Amino acid sequence: MINFLQKKKLVKRLSAIALGVLVPFAFAPYNLHFISILTLSVLFYYWSNSDSACESFILGYLFGFAMFSVGVSWLHISINLFGGVNIFGALLLTYIFIAYLALYPALCGYLLVRFFKHIKIIALPPLWLMTEWCRGWMLTGFPWLNIGSSQTDSVLAGFAPIFGDYGVTFFVCISSMAIIKIFTGNNKQKLTSVFLLITIVISSLVLSDINWTNDLKKDMDIVLIQGAIPQEQKWKPEQRKKTYKIYTTLSEPFWSSDLIVWPETAIPSFYHMADDFVNPISSKEMSSNALFMSGLVYQDPKSNNYFNSVLLMNEQHNFYHKYHLVPFGEYLPFKTFLSETLNFLKIPMSDFTSGDPEKKLFETGRGIFGISICYEVAYGSEVRKALPYANILINVSNDAWFGDSSAPHQHLQIARMRAIENGRYLLRSTNTGISAVIDNKGKIVTRSPQFEPHALSARVKLHDGETPFSKFGNSLILAFCLLVLFLSLIFNIIISNQQSTN
Repeated sequence: MINFLQKKKLVKRLSAIALGVLVPFAFAPYNLHFISILTLSVLFYYWSNSDSACESFILGYLFGFAMFSVGVSWLHISINLFGGVNIFGALLLTYIFIAYLALYPALCGYLLVRFFKHIKIIALPPLWLMTEWCRGWMLTGFPWLNIGSSQTDSVLAGFAPIFGDYGVTFFVCISSMAIIKIFTGNNKQKLTSVFLLITIVISSLVLSDINWTNDLKKDMDIVLIQGAIPQEQKWKPEQRKKTYKIYTTLSEPFWSSDLIVWPETAIPSFYHMADDFVNPISSKEMSSNALFMSGLVYQDPKSNNYFNSVLLMNEQHNFYHKYHLVPFGEYLPFKTFLSETLNFLKIPMSDFTSGDPEKKLFETGRGIFGISICYEVAYGSEVRKALPYANILINVSNDAWFGDSSAPHQHLQIARMRAIENGRYLLRSTNTGISAVIDNKGKIVTRSPQFEPHALSARVKLHDGETPFSKFGNSLILAFCLLVLFLSLIFNIIISNQQSTN
Protein backbone atom coordinates (compact mmCIF):
# COMPACT_ATOMS: atom_id res chain seq x y z
CA MET A 1 0.00 0.00 0.00
CA ILE A 2 2.81 2.39 0.91
CA ASN A 3 4.63 1.60 -2.34
CA PHE A 4 1.41 2.25 -4.29
CA LEU A 5 0.93 5.64 -2.62
CA GLN A 6 4.55 6.57 -3.23
CA LYS A 7 4.25 5.62 -6.90
CA LYS A 8 1.03 7.63 -7.18
CA LYS A 9 2.77 10.65 -5.65
CA LEU A 10 5.71 10.26 -8.04
CA VAL A 11 3.35 10.05 -11.04
CA LYS A 12 1.65 13.27 -9.96
CA ARG A 13 4.97 15.06 -9.56
CA LEU A 14 6.22 13.92 -12.95
CA SER A 15 2.88 14.89 -14.41
CA ALA A 16 3.17 18.38 -12.88
CA ILE A 17 6.55 18.79 -14.58
CA ALA A 18 5.12 17.64 -17.92
CA LEU A 19 2.19 20.04 -17.58
CA GLY A 20 4.54 22.93 -16.85
CA VAL A 21 6.64 22.09 -19.91
CA LEU A 22 3.51 22.32 -22.07
CA VAL A 23 2.27 25.71 -20.83
CA PRO A 24 4.68 27.93 -22.88
CA PHE A 25 3.27 26.37 -26.05
CA ALA A 26 0.05 28.25 -25.29
CA PHE A 27 1.98 31.47 -25.92
CA ALA A 28 3.57 32.95 -29.04
CA PRO A 29 5.09 31.81 -31.30
CA TYR A 30 3.12 28.55 -30.92
CA ASN A 31 -0.23 30.13 -29.99
CA LEU A 32 -1.89 26.90 -28.84
CA HIS A 33 -3.96 28.93 -26.39
CA PHE A 34 -6.19 26.00 -25.34
CA ILE A 35 -3.17 24.39 -23.66
CA SER A 36 -3.41 26.91 -20.81
CA ILE A 37 -6.90 25.76 -19.93
CA LEU A 38 -6.13 22.06 -20.24
CA THR A 39 -2.88 22.06 -18.26
CA LEU A 40 -4.39 24.11 -15.45
CA SER A 41 -7.36 21.73 -15.39
CA VAL A 42 -5.07 18.82 -14.52
CA LEU A 43 -3.03 20.80 -11.98
CA PHE A 44 -6.19 22.14 -10.35
CA TYR A 45 -7.59 18.60 -10.23
CA TYR A 46 -4.54 17.44 -8.28
CA TRP A 47 -4.86 20.35 -5.88
CA SER A 48 -8.62 19.89 -5.47
CA ASN A 49 -8.09 16.29 -4.39
CA SER A 50 -5.14 16.94 -2.10
CA ASP A 51 -5.27 17.10 1.68
CA SER A 52 -1.59 17.98 2.01
CA ALA A 53 -0.61 21.63 1.72
CA CYS A 54 3.05 20.66 1.45
CA GLU A 55 2.40 18.22 -1.40
CA SER A 56 0.33 20.88 -3.19
CA PHE A 57 3.23 23.29 -2.75
CA ILE A 58 5.60 20.76 -4.33
CA LEU A 59 3.27 20.10 -7.26
CA GLY A 60 2.87 23.83 -7.86
CA TYR A 61 6.60 24.37 -7.60
CA LEU A 62 7.44 21.62 -10.08
CA PHE A 63 4.77 22.95 -12.45
CA GLY A 64 6.09 26.52 -12.19
CA PHE A 65 9.74 25.56 -12.46
CA ALA A 66 9.08 23.57 -15.62
CA MET A 67 6.88 26.30 -17.10
CA PHE A 68 9.43 29.08 -16.62
CA SER A 69 12.37 26.84 -17.52
CA VAL A 70 10.89 26.34 -20.97
CA GLY A 71 9.17 29.72 -21.27
CA VAL A 72 11.86 32.20 -20.19
CA SER A 73 15.12 30.27 -20.46
CA TRP A 74 16.11 32.86 -23.09
CA LEU A 75 17.13 35.13 -20.21
CA HIS A 76 20.53 33.44 -20.17
CA ILE A 77 21.32 34.70 -23.68
CA SER A 78 21.80 38.35 -22.70
CA ILE A 79 23.68 37.42 -19.51
CA ASN A 80 26.05 35.17 -21.43
CA LEU A 81 26.62 37.11 -24.66
CA PHE A 82 26.45 40.67 -23.35
CA GLY A 83 26.93 40.41 -19.59
CA GLY A 84 30.44 39.00 -19.56
CA VAL A 85 29.32 35.79 -17.82
CA ASN A 86 30.23 32.35 -19.17
CA ILE A 87 27.45 30.00 -20.22
CA PHE A 88 27.49 28.07 -16.94
CA GLY A 89 27.27 31.22 -14.85
CA ALA A 90 24.54 32.61 -17.09
CA LEU A 91 22.48 29.43 -16.77
CA LEU A 92 23.01 29.40 -13.01
CA LEU A 93 21.76 32.98 -12.64
CA THR A 94 18.82 32.29 -14.94
CA TYR A 95 17.73 29.20 -13.04
CA ILE A 96 18.08 30.93 -9.69
CA PHE A 97 15.58 33.47 -11.02
CA ILE A 98 13.36 30.70 -12.38
CA ALA A 99 13.50 28.98 -8.99
CA TYR A 100 12.15 32.21 -7.50
CA LEU A 101 9.36 32.54 -10.10
CA ALA A 102 8.22 28.98 -9.40
CA LEU A 103 7.35 29.98 -5.84
CA TYR A 104 4.18 31.75 -6.99
CA PRO A 105 2.23 28.76 -8.35
CA ALA A 106 3.64 26.76 -5.43
CA LEU A 107 2.27 29.34 -3.00
CA CYS A 108 -1.12 29.13 -4.69
CA GLY A 109 -1.27 25.37 -4.13
CA TYR A 110 -0.15 25.65 -0.52
CA LEU A 111 -2.60 28.41 0.43
CA LEU A 112 -5.47 26.63 -1.29
CA VAL A 113 -5.15 23.46 0.78
CA ARG A 114 -4.05 25.20 3.97
CA PHE A 115 -6.80 27.83 4.21
CA PHE A 116 -9.55 26.84 1.74
CA LYS A 117 -9.66 23.08 2.20
CA HIS A 118 -13.46 22.81 2.14
CA ILE A 119 -14.19 25.33 -0.59
CA LYS A 120 -11.38 24.86 -3.09
CA ILE A 121 -13.52 25.06 -6.21
CA ILE A 122 -14.56 28.62 -5.36
CA ALA A 123 -11.23 29.83 -4.00
CA LEU A 124 -8.88 28.47 -6.65
CA PRO A 125 -9.47 30.91 -9.57
CA PRO A 126 -9.13 34.10 -7.49
CA LEU A 127 -6.20 32.62 -5.56
CA TRP A 128 -4.31 31.80 -8.78
CA LEU A 129 -4.99 35.30 -10.07
CA MET A 130 -3.75 36.94 -6.87
CA THR A 131 -0.48 34.99 -6.85
CA GLU A 132 0.05 35.77 -10.54
CA TRP A 133 -0.62 39.44 -9.81
CA CYS A 134 1.89 39.39 -6.94
CA ARG A 135 4.52 38.00 -9.32
CA GLY A 136 3.87 41.04 -11.51
CA TRP A 137 4.94 43.58 -8.88
CA MET A 138 7.01 41.89 -6.17
CA LEU A 139 10.69 42.95 -6.42
CA THR A 140 9.67 45.26 -9.33
CA GLY A 141 7.76 42.37 -10.90
CA PHE A 142 8.04 39.97 -13.79
CA PRO A 143 4.60 39.74 -15.48
CA TRP A 144 5.84 37.39 -18.20
CA LEU A 145 3.85 34.27 -19.13
CA ASN A 146 0.74 35.62 -17.44
CA ILE A 147 -1.86 33.03 -18.36
CA GLY A 148 -4.24 35.70 -19.65
CA SER A 149 -1.72 36.89 -22.22
CA SER A 150 -1.85 33.49 -23.92
CA GLN A 151 -5.44 34.21 -24.94
CA THR A 152 -4.93 37.13 -27.34
CA ASP A 153 -6.33 35.00 -30.19
CA SER A 154 -8.97 33.12 -28.20
CA VAL A 155 -12.57 34.06 -27.48
CA LEU A 156 -11.60 34.89 -23.89
CA ALA A 157 -9.75 38.02 -25.09
CA GLY A 158 -13.14 39.75 -25.09
CA PHE A 159 -12.86 40.18 -21.32
CA ALA A 160 -9.57 42.13 -21.56
CA PRO A 161 -11.05 45.61 -22.22
CA ILE A 162 -12.99 45.28 -18.95
CA PHE A 163 -10.73 43.31 -16.62
CA GLY A 164 -7.31 43.33 -18.31
CA ASP A 165 -5.12 40.28 -18.82
CA TYR A 166 -5.47 39.30 -15.15
CA GLY A 167 -9.21 39.17 -15.70
CA VAL A 168 -8.64 36.91 -18.69
CA THR A 169 -6.50 34.72 -16.40
CA PHE A 170 -9.47 34.51 -14.04
CA PHE A 171 -11.79 33.23 -16.78
CA VAL A 172 -9.16 30.73 -17.92
CA CYS A 173 -9.12 29.39 -14.35
CA ILE A 174 -12.94 29.29 -14.20
CA SER A 175 -12.95 27.36 -17.48
CA SER A 176 -10.36 24.94 -16.12
CA MET A 177 -12.44 24.27 -13.02
CA ALA A 178 -15.53 23.73 -15.19
CA ILE A 179 -13.67 21.16 -17.30
CA ILE A 180 -12.71 19.28 -14.13
CA LYS A 181 -16.36 19.01 -13.11
CA ILE A 182 -17.46 17.97 -16.60
CA PHE A 183 -15.21 14.91 -16.30
CA THR A 184 -15.44 14.18 -12.57
CA GLY A 185 -18.66 15.69 -11.24
CA ASN A 186 -22.16 14.29 -10.87
CA ASN A 187 -24.79 14.95 -13.54
CA LYS A 188 -25.90 18.23 -12.00
CA GLN A 189 -22.31 19.48 -11.75
CA LYS A 190 -21.64 18.43 -15.34
CA LEU A 191 -24.66 20.31 -16.68
CA THR A 192 -23.83 23.37 -14.59
CA SER A 193 -20.24 23.34 -15.84
CA VAL A 194 -21.28 23.03 -19.49
CA PHE A 195 -23.72 25.90 -19.03
CA LEU A 196 -20.99 27.97 -17.37
CA LEU A 197 -18.55 27.38 -20.24
CA ILE A 198 -21.18 28.29 -22.83
CA THR A 199 -22.01 31.45 -20.88
CA ILE A 200 -18.35 32.46 -20.71
CA VAL A 201 -17.83 31.92 -24.45
CA ILE A 202 -21.00 33.77 -25.49
CA SER A 203 -20.30 36.65 -23.09
CA SER A 204 -16.77 37.07 -24.37
CA LEU A 205 -17.89 36.95 -28.01
CA VAL A 206 -20.48 39.65 -27.34
CA LEU A 207 -17.92 41.79 -25.51
CA SER A 208 -15.42 41.36 -28.36
CA ASP A 209 -17.85 43.04 -30.76
CA ILE A 210 -18.22 46.15 -28.62
CA ASN A 211 -16.26 49.21 -29.76
CA TRP A 212 -15.16 50.49 -26.39
CA THR A 213 -13.39 53.54 -27.79
CA ASN A 214 -14.16 56.07 -30.52
CA ASP A 215 -12.55 56.22 -33.95
CA LEU A 216 -11.65 59.89 -34.44
CA LYS A 217 -11.76 59.46 -38.24
CA LYS A 218 -8.31 60.99 -38.20
CA ASP A 219 -5.79 58.62 -39.74
CA MET A 220 -1.99 58.84 -39.76
CA ASP A 221 0.60 57.47 -42.15
CA ILE A 222 3.36 56.02 -39.98
CA VAL A 223 6.66 54.25 -40.60
CA LEU A 224 8.55 52.02 -38.17
CA ILE A 225 12.23 51.71 -39.01
CA GLN A 226 14.00 48.47 -38.08
CA GLY A 227 17.77 48.78 -38.44
CA ALA A 228 18.63 45.18 -37.49
CA ILE A 229 21.91 46.21 -35.87
CA PRO A 230 23.46 43.18 -34.10
CA GLN A 231 23.67 43.80 -30.36
CA GLU A 232 27.37 42.96 -30.25
CA GLN A 233 28.01 45.69 -32.87
CA LYS A 234 25.57 48.30 -31.62
CA TRP A 235 27.81 50.32 -29.30
CA LYS A 236 31.12 50.00 -31.16
CA PRO A 237 32.44 53.42 -32.31
CA GLU A 238 33.38 52.06 -35.72
CA GLN A 239 29.75 50.93 -36.25
CA ARG A 240 28.34 54.42 -35.67
CA LYS A 241 28.45 55.74 -39.25
CA LYS A 242 27.10 52.48 -40.63
CA THR A 243 24.20 52.59 -38.18
CA TYR A 244 23.40 56.16 -39.18
CA LYS A 245 23.45 55.25 -42.87
CA ILE A 246 21.19 52.22 -42.39
CA TYR A 247 18.55 54.18 -40.50
CA THR A 248 18.62 57.28 -42.68
CA THR A 249 18.53 55.24 -45.90
CA LEU A 250 15.51 53.27 -44.68
CA SER A 251 13.80 56.50 -43.58
CA GLU A 252 14.52 58.59 -46.69
CA PRO A 253 11.48 57.57 -48.80
CA PHE A 254 9.06 58.28 -45.96
CA TRP A 255 9.62 61.90 -44.93
CA SER A 256 6.23 62.74 -46.41
CA SER A 257 4.59 60.47 -43.80
CA ASP A 258 3.05 61.78 -40.60
CA LEU A 259 5.38 59.93 -38.20
CA ILE A 260 8.68 58.07 -38.41
CA VAL A 261 9.70 55.96 -35.39
CA TRP A 262 13.15 54.50 -34.74
CA PRO A 263 13.49 51.85 -32.00
CA GLU A 264 15.00 51.84 -28.51
CA THR A 265 18.53 53.34 -28.46
CA ALA A 266 18.54 53.42 -32.27
CA ILE A 267 20.82 56.43 -31.90
CA PRO A 268 23.79 54.70 -30.19
CA SER A 269 24.94 57.70 -28.22
CA PHE A 270 24.14 60.17 -25.49
CA TYR A 271 21.86 62.93 -26.71
CA HIS A 272 24.43 65.65 -26.02
CA MET A 273 27.02 63.73 -28.05
CA ALA A 274 24.75 62.81 -30.97
CA ASP A 275 24.89 65.96 -33.09
CA ASP A 276 26.00 63.93 -36.11
CA PHE A 277 22.69 62.03 -35.83
CA VAL A 278 20.34 64.61 -34.38
CA ASN A 279 21.18 67.77 -36.36
CA PRO A 280 20.73 66.34 -39.88
CA ILE A 281 17.54 64.57 -38.84
CA SER A 282 16.23 67.70 -37.15
CA SER A 283 16.84 69.70 -40.32
CA LYS A 284 15.09 67.03 -42.36
CA GLU A 285 12.17 66.95 -39.97
CA MET A 286 11.72 70.73 -40.08
CA SER A 287 11.70 70.79 -43.88
CA SER A 288 9.33 67.83 -44.26
CA ASN A 289 5.91 66.67 -43.21
CA ALA A 290 6.95 63.99 -40.73
CA LEU A 291 7.27 63.97 -36.98
CA PHE A 292 10.34 62.01 -35.89
CA MET A 293 10.80 59.81 -32.83
CA SER A 294 13.78 57.72 -31.70
CA GLY A 295 15.22 55.96 -28.71
CA LEU A 296 18.55 57.15 -27.32
CA VAL A 297 20.37 57.69 -24.02
CA TYR A 298 19.87 61.03 -22.28
CA GLN A 299 22.23 62.45 -19.65
CA ASP A 300 20.76 65.11 -17.41
CA PRO A 301 23.20 68.06 -17.43
CA LYS A 302 22.35 68.98 -13.82
CA SER A 303 22.34 65.62 -12.04
CA ASN A 304 24.47 63.65 -14.53
CA ASN A 305 21.89 60.87 -14.27
CA TYR A 306 21.43 58.64 -17.32
CA PHE A 307 18.03 57.82 -18.78
CA ASN A 308 16.85 55.31 -21.35
CA SER A 309 14.79 57.75 -23.37
CA VAL A 310 12.66 58.50 -26.39
CA LEU A 311 13.23 61.74 -28.27
CA LEU A 312 10.40 63.43 -30.18
CA MET A 313 11.43 66.06 -32.69
CA ASN A 314 8.54 68.44 -33.06
CA GLU A 315 8.78 72.22 -32.78
CA GLN A 316 11.22 71.46 -29.99
CA HIS A 317 12.94 68.35 -28.65
CA ASN A 318 10.80 66.51 -26.10
CA PHE A 319 11.80 63.47 -24.07
CA TYR A 320 10.19 60.53 -22.36
CA HIS A 321 12.45 58.83 -19.81
CA LYS A 322 11.84 55.15 -19.10
CA TYR A 323 10.28 54.60 -15.70
CA HIS A 324 10.18 50.83 -15.17
CA LEU A 325 13.78 49.72 -15.49
CA VAL A 326 14.94 46.12 -15.92
CA PRO A 327 16.67 44.91 -12.72
CA PHE A 328 20.30 43.84 -13.30
CA GLY A 329 19.96 44.98 -16.93
CA GLU A 330 19.33 48.71 -16.56
CA TYR A 331 19.92 49.20 -12.87
CA LEU A 332 21.28 47.28 -9.90
CA PRO A 333 18.77 46.65 -7.08
CA PHE A 334 20.13 47.14 -3.56
CA LYS A 335 23.18 48.74 -5.14
CA THR A 336 24.82 49.53 -1.81
CA PHE A 337 24.94 45.85 -0.90
CA LEU A 338 25.30 44.13 -4.27
CA SER A 339 27.59 46.33 -6.35
CA GLU A 340 30.76 44.48 -5.33
CA THR A 341 29.16 41.06 -5.45
CA LEU A 342 27.62 41.47 -8.90
CA ASN A 343 30.12 43.74 -10.65
CA PHE A 344 30.91 40.88 -13.03
CA LEU A 345 27.62 41.65 -14.80
CA LYS A 346 29.08 44.05 -17.35
CA ILE A 347 25.97 44.70 -19.41
CA PRO A 348 26.50 48.00 -21.28
CA MET A 349 24.42 51.02 -20.26
CA SER A 350 23.22 49.35 -17.06
CA ASP A 351 23.22 52.26 -14.61
CA PHE A 352 20.09 54.14 -15.62
CA THR A 353 17.86 56.34 -13.49
CA SER A 354 14.10 55.86 -13.44
CA GLY A 355 12.01 58.59 -15.10
CA ASP A 356 8.71 60.16 -14.06
CA PRO A 357 5.89 57.58 -14.38
CA GLU A 358 3.31 60.28 -15.03
CA LYS A 359 5.08 61.79 -18.04
CA LYS A 360 4.15 59.20 -20.64
CA LEU A 361 2.62 61.49 -23.26
CA PHE A 362 3.85 63.33 -26.32
CA GLU A 363 1.29 65.93 -27.38
CA THR A 364 1.45 66.99 -31.02
CA GLY A 365 -0.84 68.68 -33.49
CA ARG A 366 -1.49 65.33 -35.12
CA GLY A 367 -2.37 63.37 -32.04
CA ILE A 368 -1.31 62.46 -28.54
CA PHE A 369 1.09 59.53 -28.21
CA GLY A 370 1.38 57.28 -25.14
CA ILE A 371 4.98 56.06 -24.89
CA SER A 372 6.57 52.98 -23.36
CA ILE A 373 10.05 51.54 -23.75
CA CYS A 374 10.69 47.81 -24.13
CA TYR A 375 9.82 45.89 -20.94
CA GLU A 376 7.36 48.59 -19.78
CA VAL A 377 4.72 47.31 -22.18
CA ALA A 378 4.42 44.19 -19.99
CA TYR A 379 2.81 46.30 -17.24
CA GLY A 380 -0.81 46.90 -18.16
CA SER A 381 -1.43 49.03 -15.08
CA GLU A 382 1.34 51.40 -16.20
CA VAL A 383 0.56 51.52 -19.93
CA ARG A 384 -3.02 52.55 -19.15
CA LYS A 385 -1.75 55.71 -17.41
CA ALA A 386 -1.42 57.26 -20.87
CA LEU A 387 -5.21 57.03 -21.17
CA PRO A 388 -7.65 58.65 -21.79
CA TYR A 389 -5.50 61.31 -23.44
CA ALA A 390 -3.35 59.17 -25.74
CA ASN A 391 -4.84 58.57 -29.19
CA ILE A 392 -2.28 55.90 -30.01
CA LEU A 393 0.25 53.82 -28.05
CA ILE A 394 3.89 53.55 -29.12
CA ASN A 395 6.42 51.05 -27.78
CA VAL A 396 10.07 51.16 -28.81
CA SER A 397 12.15 48.11 -28.01
CA ASN A 398 15.35 46.20 -28.65
CA ASP A 399 14.94 42.43 -28.42
CA ALA A 400 18.35 41.80 -29.96
CA TRP A 401 19.44 40.98 -26.39
CA PHE A 402 17.65 37.63 -26.66
CA GLY A 403 18.63 36.45 -30.13
CA ASP A 404 16.49 34.06 -32.13
CA SER A 405 14.42 32.88 -29.17
CA SER A 406 10.75 32.98 -28.25
CA ALA A 407 11.25 36.27 -26.35
CA PRO A 408 10.44 38.67 -29.24
CA HIS A 409 7.31 36.67 -30.07
CA GLN A 410 6.16 36.69 -26.45
CA HIS A 411 6.93 40.41 -26.24
CA LEU A 412 4.79 41.11 -29.30
CA GLN A 413 1.93 39.07 -27.84
CA ILE A 414 2.10 41.09 -24.63
CA ALA A 415 1.94 44.32 -26.67
CA ARG A 416 -1.16 42.98 -28.42
CA MET A 417 -2.83 42.50 -25.04
CA ARG A 418 -2.12 46.16 -24.17
CA ALA A 419 -3.84 47.24 -27.39
CA ILE A 420 -6.91 45.13 -26.55
CA GLU A 421 -7.07 46.40 -22.96
CA ASN A 422 -6.97 50.06 -23.95
CA GLY A 423 -8.79 50.07 -27.29
CA ARG A 424 -5.89 51.78 -29.05
CA TYR A 425 -3.64 51.08 -31.99
CA LEU A 426 -0.17 50.18 -30.74
CA LEU A 427 2.98 50.76 -32.80
CA ARG A 428 5.92 48.55 -31.90
CA SER A 429 9.27 49.71 -33.30
CA THR A 430 12.16 47.32 -32.64
CA ASN A 431 15.82 46.99 -33.59
CA THR A 432 15.82 43.40 -34.88
CA GLY A 433 12.10 42.58 -34.82
CA ILE A 434 9.36 41.94 -34.42
CA SER A 435 8.19 45.43 -35.36
CA ALA A 436 4.43 45.58 -35.81
CA VAL A 437 1.33 47.69 -36.16
CA ILE A 438 -1.43 46.37 -33.89
CA ASP A 439 -5.01 47.58 -34.16
CA ASN A 440 -7.36 48.49 -31.31
CA LYS A 441 -8.66 44.90 -31.16
CA GLY A 442 -5.17 43.43 -30.80
CA LYS A 443 -4.94 42.16 -34.37
CA ILE A 444 -1.64 42.54 -36.22
CA VAL A 445 -2.16 44.86 -39.20
CA THR A 446 1.37 44.38 -40.50
CA ARG A 447 4.67 43.13 -39.11
CA SER A 448 8.34 43.03 -40.04
CA PRO A 449 10.59 40.05 -40.69
CA GLN A 450 13.14 39.39 -37.95
CA PHE A 451 16.83 40.26 -38.21
CA GLU A 452 16.44 42.20 -41.46
CA PRO A 453 16.61 45.97 -42.07
CA HIS A 454 13.04 46.97 -42.80
CA ALA A 455 10.75 49.99 -43.09
CA LEU A 456 7.25 49.05 -41.95
CA SER A 457 4.62 51.51 -43.18
CA ALA A 458 0.91 51.59 -42.42
CA ARG A 459 -2.09 53.86 -42.10
CA VAL A 460 -3.39 53.85 -38.53
CA LYS A 461 -6.50 55.14 -36.82
CA LEU A 462 -6.54 57.46 -33.82
CA HIS A 463 -8.97 56.80 -30.97
CA ASP A 464 -10.22 58.54 -27.87
CA GLY A 465 -12.35 57.43 -24.94
CA GLU A 466 -11.68 54.75 -22.34
CA THR A 467 -12.29 51.06 -21.90
CA PRO A 468 -13.36 49.98 -18.40
CA PHE A 469 -9.82 48.63 -17.91
CA SER A 470 -8.09 51.85 -18.95
CA LYS A 471 -10.33 53.71 -16.50
CA PHE A 472 -10.17 51.37 -13.50
CA GLY A 473 -7.13 49.22 -14.21
CA ASN A 474 -6.84 45.97 -12.27
CA SER A 475 -8.89 47.29 -9.35
CA LEU A 476 -12.18 45.72 -10.53
CA ILE A 477 -10.92 42.16 -10.82
CA LEU A 478 -8.62 42.42 -7.79
CA ALA A 479 -11.42 43.76 -5.56
CA PHE A 480 -13.73 40.97 -6.71
CA CYS A 481 -11.10 38.29 -6.09
CA LEU A 482 -10.24 39.62 -2.65
CA LEU A 483 -13.93 39.63 -1.74
CA VAL A 484 -14.37 36.04 -2.95
CA LEU A 485 -11.28 34.91 -1.03
CA PHE A 486 -12.44 36.67 2.13
CA LEU A 487 -15.88 35.05 1.96
CA SER A 488 -14.33 31.69 1.08
CA LEU A 489 -12.06 31.90 4.11
CA ILE A 490 -15.03 32.61 6.37
CA PHE A 491 -17.07 29.73 4.92
CA ASN A 492 -14.09 27.41 5.24
CA ILE A 493 -13.77 28.30 8.93
CA ILE A 494 -17.51 27.75 9.47
CA ILE A 495 -17.42 24.35 7.75
CA SER A 496 -14.33 23.33 9.74
CA ASN A 497 -16.01 24.30 13.01
CA GLN A 498 -19.16 22.39 12.11
CA GLN A 499 -17.15 19.28 11.32
CA SER A 500 -15.23 19.62 14.59
CA THR A 501 -18.50 19.92 16.51
CA ASN A 502 -19.96 16.87 14.81
